[in-house]
Amino acid sequence: MPRYRWREPERVPEMARELAVHPLLAAVLYRRGIRNHEEVRRFLQPHLSDLPDPAALPDSGRAVSLVEEVRCRSRPVVVFGDYDVDGLTATTLLAQLFGEFGLTVIPMVPHRLRDGYGFQRHHVPGVLEHRPALLVTVDCGTGDWDALRDVLRAGVPVIVLDHHAVHDEAWPDELAFVSVARPDAPPVFRTLSAVGVAYQFARLLLGNEAASRWLPLVALGTVADVVPLVGINRTLVALGLKRFWETAPLGLRTLARLSGLDSARGQRLTSWHCGYVLGPRLNAAGRMDDPRLALELLLTADAQRAEELARKLNELNALRQRAIERMLAEAEQRIDALGSLPPVLVLADSAWSVGLVGLAASKLVSRYARPVVLLARESEVSRGSARSIDGFDIAAALARCRDLLIDHGGHHAAAGLTVETERIAELEARLLEIAAEHLGQEEPALPLELDAELHPYQIALETWEVLAQLEPYGHGNPVPRFLVRDVRAVDITSMQNERHLRFTVVAPDGTVRQAVWFEGGREIARLARAGRIDIAFTLRRSDWNGQERVELDVIDIRPTR
Repeated sequence: MPRYRWREPERVPEMARELAVHPLLAAVLYRRGIRNHEEVRRFLQPHLSDLPDPAALPDSGRAVSLVEEVRCRSRPVVVFGDYDVDGLTATTLLAQLFGEFGLTVIPMVPHRLRDGYGFQRHHVPGVLEHRPALLVTVDCGTGDWDALRDVLRAGVPVIVLDHHAVHDEAWPDELAFVSVARPDAPPVFRTLSAVGVAYQFARLLLGNEAASRWLPLVALGTVADVVPLVGINRTLVALGLKRFWETAPLGLRTLARLSGLDSARGQRLTSWHCGYVLGPRLNAAGRMDDPRLALELLLTADAQRAEELARKLNELNALRQRAIERMLAEAEQRIDALGSLPPVLVLADSAWSVGLVGLAASKLVSRYARPVVLLARESEVSRGSARSIDGFDIAAALARCRDLLIDHGGHHAAAGLTVETERIAELEARLLEIAAEHLGQEEPALPLELDAELHPYQIALETWEVLAQLEPYGHGNPVPRFLVRDVRAVDITSMQNERHLRFTVVAPDGTVRQAVWFEGGREIARLARAGRIDIAFTLRRSDWNGQERVELDVIDIRPTR
């Protein structure tokens, strides 16, 4: 299990009680920077009127003019997106938006393995063969200036809607570059995902109310792209989740239903469902087969075809899960055989899929609290993904290995790389040096920010319902994590081939609560001999013998001091 560095909650000032909400809710909000009545209102009761004016986005007026110009033409509009959920939802939104204007739309997304990311020069002929009146790229296009110049030279106007970092500011003057990452973009838009940018464009063309039908797509793409769920993103996701069963595309509602979600029972969709149920199934199309399967599902108006495609995505997701489990088992076996853990883990295997190594690397980081590089080994060139921990910039580390790499890119927490297979050992040695230099001799640990201390009697449905007002949870607004002190663990049992643990928590005053520790199977001996312990946990709502209850979802334990 990973080592955690507990950060206990600081005392909240008396002024937090003036926020006119439940004291526990006030404490969590205060620690998250929500400190006056209007901020509380926007956080807990977001409204469309809270959204900033999309006309403030650079080049947005120019982009609107280009759409107006092509409305009277008979030639189609090509929308070129990305293969991930953010790109797929953004492509769907724009295709439907332009359809509202009576335009013929040709949606396109690249193949994850054959094409790679971005709008590249080899895509240009496929676009031009449709003789389009307009090309719109979304969730890509930034930095793809050479390919876009080829399109412009062919006489086709171009709009780029994006959110990726702008490293090369020499974009062609002729195109409309609507990007929240432009230096002159208002900061309020800076954290938007691509589907969030596409939605701002829809607001410009149709207005707030008419564009709101696409908020479920915006919610899904925003959560799946792991952008901060604060500010404008929180508003978009909260409103989109509320409207899911009413205005989400037919195919998306079908996928939700076949994945176990049920509108007939009044089941409310949450950000968890977006991030862990719907998002992975849409992504599975590109990782295991062809992303156009997911795009077709989002666009289809045929109920029978929606059922077929949703079932196909469920099958692909099951294949993805099994492949990830095999990769993790193989990687863990090799890591455990090392004895002592090195400061960075570098593993390669010819049986691993380049489309899955990033997912597996993320899980290994959580498990071992180490930066991880996983490579899909091929005879000459290997491609892979890197994931990191706080305090170690993996993109900067790879930049120091550029002489060993064919290609690399990313940010402080995640990166992609391509390396000659015969140089993997050199790469590992270099990264070990860099990691030892930056991380030192101290055992790496994952930060564990705790929001508040609870007594076991507070672990109840009433508390869970109060805290549910903090949803949607996600990056920047995590599920609240709590601390309970000086309890004992009894009746410890293992589950699912000893992977997970279940036990009873007993407080000194006799209060009893149930706890589950997922992936805690290796800790059974430590837990059994621990005596009095403190527990870091989140609240988990469960149905036990037909009765709802709230239990502890354990993150870590430590001896009571």
